[in-house]
Amino acid sequence: MKFLCIAVAASAMLLTNMSAASADQLDTIKSAGKIVCGLTVVQPFAYNDSQTREMVGFEVDLCKILAADLKVKMEYKVVSADTRVPELVQGRVDVLDALMSYTKERAKIIDFSNEYIEDGFYFIVHKDSSVTKVEELSDKRISVAKGSLYQVAAERKFPDADVIAFDDGPLAFLAMQQGKVDATVQRSAAAVGLQLRSAAGSPEIRLLDPPLLVQGSGFGVRKGEHRFRDYLNGLLDRLESSGQAQQLWDKWLGKDSDYKLTRNYKVGKPLTE
Repeated sequence: MKFLCIAVAASAMLLTNMSAASADQLDTIKSAGKIVCGLTVVQPFAYNDSQTREMVGFEVDLCKILAADLKVKMEYKVVSADTRVPELVQGRVDVLDALMSYTKERAKIIDFSNEYIEDGFYFIVHKDSSVTKVEELSDKRISVAKGSLYQVAAERKFPDADVIAFDDGPLAFLAMQQGKVDATVQRSAAAVGLQLRSAAGSPEIRLLDPPLLVQGSGFGVRKGEHRFRDYLNGLLDRLESSGQAQQLWDKWLGKDSDYKLTRNYKVGKPLTE
């Protein structure tokens, strides 16, 4: 009888684990009544408003749109560039809404939706720097955000350079401003924002052409969650066709923002490396 009870208990545990493992995340989110978005702090995509002390930004609004569409409560968790994927895989967030650019290596671990943002990553120097061409950085000091896609890209492009990783993009940018490195790599939108918020008298910046790379970012979901991924792709298509995607762009990056950037991509475009 004792062994029968143990066997029954073991079978029940196995069935429970199998059920949890096979649970559809989209249904799980709806049942829980909330979705937890993983956000990386990069202005204007996600940052704390100095007046309201609330998290705001392009990706924050995108998460709100997602939650409203699912008819669930929106929550968020701040994740760094190098912890984004582990936080998702380990179930501490439901979806990454955190400037996740596609790479083949990442795609082995998580799945990606189509893109909702596209931007160029540039080498950036002081306006009065003697560096005028990207190639001149081949043996220089370059700051990057730790765990970012462009850290790997910079190291591959310039194996003889001293590529120094900081905890986040703003710290990497500050290192360039302070002359601790010769250049930094940043998204063009993030770089413009950091410059706009720099203290009076801070050195002006210059972006070197061509960009190190141009990449789109999409939602990151756990591997195998195809129904959730397909739902997200459908949502992105609806945002583009309804004009809501343009409104989101104009608010944070376009004509209604301090950035005045032009959108040259279509939301819902498939991501490629």
